[in-house]
Amino acid sequence: MFAKIITGILALLLWLFPNWGNNQLQYLIRTNNTNIAAPKIISAIKEKDVAALEALMCKNIKDNEDDLQGKISALINAIDGEITSSSWRTQGSYQENAYGGKQIVQSGIDIFLTTPAGTYYFGIMWETANNFAVEEVGIRSIGLIDPSDNIVIIIRATEGVGEWHD
Repeated sequence: MFAKIITGILALLLWLFPNWGNNQLQYLIRTNNTNIAAPKIISAIKEKDVAALEALMCKNIKDNEDDLQGKISALINAIDGEITSSSWRTQGSYQENAYGGKQIVQSGIDIFLTTPAGTYYFGIMWETANNFAVEEVGIRSIGLIDPSDNIVIIIRATEGVGEWHD
C-alpha cells in the first residue's frame, strides 16, 4: 500500500515537473540498486516469504501473471532442504534513453543458494530505475535452476526483460 502511494506521488511529480526525470533516475539508481535488491530477494527466499518476494516484482508481472502467489510459492518450495549459504553477483546490465528523456536501467543478478541437496541458481533481471513508469522497477524476470541443472520455474514480465518497454 505504501509503495503504491509513493509511486503515485512520483508519477504526479513527473507529470508536474517533466525535467525531474533525470533526478529521479539518479535517486532510484542510488536507492534501488542490486546491492540493496539482492539481499532482499535472498531474505525473502530464505524466510519463504511469498508476500515479500511478490512485493519486489514489477507491475507488469503483478498484472499479467496468473496465480502469481502460487508460482512464487512453487519457486520457493522447490528448494530442497535448509539453505546453508548464499551468494550473489551482478551479471550484465541494460540501460537505454528514449525520446523525451525516458530512461530505463536494468541489471542481471545471479543468486546461488546452497542446501545439503546442492546449489540452486536464481537468474534475475532487476529493473533498478525507470523514470517514466516507476511502478515497473523491481524483478522483471526470475528463474530457478536446481542442482541437476533443470529449469524449475520462470516468472517473467510480458515485455521489457533486458530491453525497452513502455
